[in-house]
Amino acid sequence: MEWIIIKLLISDLKKAQKILAEYSGGYSGEYFSAEDFHKNLVDRIEKLQNGDRSVIDDLWLWFAPTCQWDDFVGDVEVGNRIFKRLNKLKK
Repeated sequence: MEWIIIKLLISDLKKAQKILAEYSGGYSGEYFSAEDFHKNLVDRIEKLQNGDRSVIDDLWLWFAPTCQWDDFVGDVEVGNRIFKRLNKLKK
């Protein structure tokens, strides 16, 4: 069952990556621009695809309400769906 959640999560993360690629500038916590955040998101997606579950904590923090995703993009539907999937994996 967990592999299904990861597969759906990766699909959602790729959608988020495409959305984020359309943004530039801004600031959120550790990121001074949407471009920096995008670069790290791409890296974490690749690692997750290769089986590295250690990235789940980073992703969880980035997609938590009022964190990086909301600061740069704010697409509530995509962000909330990703955050819910990450919550399931963290339990």
